[in-house]
Amino acid sequence: MEEFFSASASKRLPVAIQKLPAPEQKAFVLLRMRRGESEISRELSIPLDEARAVVRRVQEALIRSGSLDLIKSPLFFQIDHPAKEEDSPGRPVQLAKEQIDMEDRIALDRFYDALKISLDQLPKQSRRLLDLWFNKEMKAKDIIIFYKNIGVDISSKKSIDETAVNDVFYALEKNIKELLELVRTNMKHDRIELTHSGLKTILNETGV
Repeated sequence: MEEFFSASASKRLPVAIQKLPAPEQKAFVLLRMRRGESEISRELSIPLDEARAVVRRVQEALIRSGSLDLIKSPLFFQIDHPAKEEDSPGRPVQLAKEQIDMEDRIALDRFYDALKISLDQLPKQSRRLLDLWFNKEMKAKDIIIFYKNIGVDISSKKSIDETAVNDVFYALEKNIKELLELVRTNMKHDRIELTHSGLKTILNETGV
């Protein structure tokens, strides 16, 4: 399994999956990539009936945690993208290049390039808030304290002293929506099936 995950990848898997053995973790990634039981059987080098049992354990763990949609509802390609050497560390699950179809790899490269461009196009304050939430993993109340310390308002409608936790969540949702529109614009020549919740999932797993 060492060649399948990056050093920090397992820590960024869903908590329900982190608690499972390595084969189930790898199966989860393959299920995220919409791979079937036969391919999972080949990738794990186990019989098909055993692969089905592994998949079932993954599904049961996700059902218990209320996260089955991670492998059942499409977001946008597979979000477990192999990072380029020049990319910053921290992407969720790193697959060896030979394990990714060329067409998928090209599509994912285009998406992540568009995401990077879109993040660069966001206003500085919008990106700062996303960074604090997705990268620094700060809680809303801690974000308010941070903004108070630097003397900057989170919302254009309220001063930082009047800002409440709900205002932070509202601003986050607004910034994600703005980012989503930028991504769609920057990928206008590609077919995109990226939703607001899908983008949030990607940012949760990859960071900003």
